[in-house]
Amino acid sequence: MNNPDPTDPKKYLYFARVPHSSEAVVGENLLEFCSQAGVPAREVILNLDGRLRSELGECLPDALAIVGCNWHLDHSCVGDRIFLDVAAEAGVPVIQWFLDYPSAHWTEFVYSTAANSRYLFESAYCEAYFRKFIMPDCRSSWTPTGPNRHARVGELTPAAFRAREFRSLVPLNLRRIFGTPEEIEWKRASLPDALRAPVTEAIEIACGDLQEPVETALLAVSPPGLMEESGLFHHCIQIVLDAVQVRRRLKIFAVAQEFPVLLQSDIASSYLKGSGPARLEEGVSMEETIRRMPRAMSVVSLTHVNDHVHNRTLNGLNAGAVNIIEDSRIHRRIFRHGENALLFRYDDDSLKEALALVCGSPERAFRIAEAGFALRDDPRLRFGRLNRLLDLAK
Repeated sequence: MNNPDPTDPKKYLYFARVPHSSEAVVGENLLEFCSQAGVPAREVILNLDGRLRSELGECLPDALAIVGCNWHLDHSCVGDRIFLDVAAEAGVPVIQWFLDYPSAHWTEFVYSTAANSRYLFESAYCEAYFRKFIMPDCRSSWTPTGPNRHARVGELTPAAFRAREFRSLVPLNLRRIFGTPEEIEWKRASLPDALRAPVTEAIEIACGDLQEPVETALLAVSPPGLMEESGLFHHCIQIVLDAVQVRRRLKIFAVAQEFPVLLQSDIASSYLKGSGPARLEEGVSMEETIRRMPRAMSVVSLTHVNDHVHNRTLNGLNAGAVNIIEDSRIHRRIFRHGENALLFRYDDDSLKEALALVCGSPERAFRIAEAGFALRDDPRLRFGRLNRLLDLAK
């Protein structure tokens, strides 16, 4: 059967998600984009038990495509049949959207192939990893998850900016895919002797690298036997990713706690040393963070992959806040340091200088925020690149 035509108004793009706050935000972004693009779209909430997802079967008659996050669609059944088989017979494209680096979840997939699925990633580096190390012949694309309407303010004025409640929001969780910092360290220490030292070296290399894909650091040290065991390469890459993220986040917290800012995290109170003027809140939802952004002069963001524009950065533009972001290749293409964003690195005092500026010079901070605010409707940024998802559905 031929694939449905995405321009057919009788067909719907379905976003199938589990009841989770982060997926709810992604779904809201996607449905808003589809509405403005003139593409009929619906959201379907999945049963948490993947064996009982008859709701997916009910979507197939009028679906132009069904989009799901991470492994949810791979783990779904309609009656006594694998959903991916049923969708393929119905001629409905299935798009599986990786919201983390492919190394994080691919070993959990069971039924997905190049024939029964299409794959969507957060960035070009993520897509390249999947095509090089997992599925070279698949159909794929990439896009950030886009900004959210609740962060968008109507106008930006100097008086309203100066009156904002928070000098800066620093919303960074420490629990990663492989768990707490202690659990990640345990996984590193549990590696075979031949791999432990190279992985440790790769972590040191990747910590300061804001340009290259993370696998570059591990491949540079050429650990023996890395490709011999199925899944071992992905396991080691994820250890490097998670360890780097923990180190970077702890460094940001150590600097930021010396300023009158709001730190948001999950378990940071167990790791912060000393005290300062910063305030810490734990357990703040993604939705609440988004709604707080218009009350902040600036937002500190980092990303797990060096060529990714984080949705928090896009929401910072929407909110008219100064984006304090990593000095990466992708950020340098879009932003200019000191003009429409503040870029920082991990090997100098650039983060400290950025926080000092937004906390001590609100007039200068407003000029930077204003210049960033003017970018929010740039076609590259308004909805990320969600049009690529529609191209993938064709």
